[in-house]
Amino acid sequence: MVEKAQIKILDGTVDGNKILDVMFNPVDYTVSLSGTFKPKKKGQESRPSFDKVEIKDFTVKSFFDTYETQSDVRVKTNKIAKLLLPTVEGRGRKRPPICLFVWGKFTYKGIIHKLDQKFTMFLETGIPVRAELTFTFKSIATPKEYAEYMGIGASRKVWTVKNSDRLDLIAHRALKDAALWRKIADENNIDDPIAFPQTHDIGKTLVIPD
Repeated sequence: MVEKAQIKILDGTVDGNKILDVMFNPVDYTVSLSGTFKPKKKGQESRPSFDKVEIKDFTVKSFFDTYETQSDVRVKTNKIAKLLLPTVEGRGRKRPPICLFVWGKFTYKGIIHKLDQKFTMFLETGIPVRAELTFTFKSIATPKEYAEYMGIGASRKVWTVKNSDRLDLIAHRALKDAALWRKIADENNIDDPIAFPQTHDIGKTLVIPD
């Protein structure tokens, strides 16, 4: 049995649905990774110093076809288009829902931030019945998921956040230097380090930079 690709909506719905089926399985998809390098300090060797690998965008292309039923294909494609709309409250502002793209054993967690719709077949009335969709996710993997995805769990420290934790205390215990709290904040995309930890931070896993 062929497994169908799906988009699972983790913190919202589209027209009451938590799962959207991709009508036909993708033709292809692209996962982009990039390496970042630390700037060379004075007196160091000329070669750049490798820092980390970052998960970049995930782009997938799929087809939708309603010619057989003579119905408007946009009824199906618009459901995916709605995933770009900021409908979820977060930190005082709205954002699009977090989604999980699933196809067999492959998964990718992120927010859809770009969608290209190309309509290629029409009824005599001008109603489109075939479309090619290319949608792009922006990764928002947690530090733990990031570590598992990149296979770095064994080589980098992680820290589970508790109520009593502060970034300077974590830096002192994990890196033996409280002044390195900023590196932990930057590594884990913590927007408000002074207010850390907030309620939603408790239980999260932080990646401790080398």
